[in-house]
Amino acid sequence: MRLLRALRSNVPLELLFWSFGLLYLAIINPNSSTHFSFCILKNLGFAHCPGCGLGSSISYIFHGDLAQSFSSHPLGLFALIVIAHRIITLIKLQLSPTTLNDADPSSRSAGLRTVN
Repeated sequence: MRLLRALRSNVPLELLFWSFGLLYLAIINPNSSTHFSFCILKNLGFAHCPGCGLGSSISYIFHGDLAQSFSSHPLGLFALIVIAHRIITLIKLQLSPTTLNDADPSSRSAGLRTVN
């Protein structure tokens, strides 16, 4: 329980979300049709959703099947690159000695610090 509290207080929730999401996609069998789906449209019974297949596509990439990944969803590789970039950015922000909270509030909108 202490570990969960320490993670929650020190690591951004978004970083945990994306990291565990990619870990899950790397572990699951993309050929299995019995995995849980968060897709609202699929759960409502619609046959087609523009985002469905994206998770399977990323999972196929992790398993080395690029052809099946592309046929599952053409933007799977792009989504994986974007998510990986976001994870790296969040880690860099977490490791940097200064954060946005330390910046001067008046300079946040311009993105620059003022020199006194």
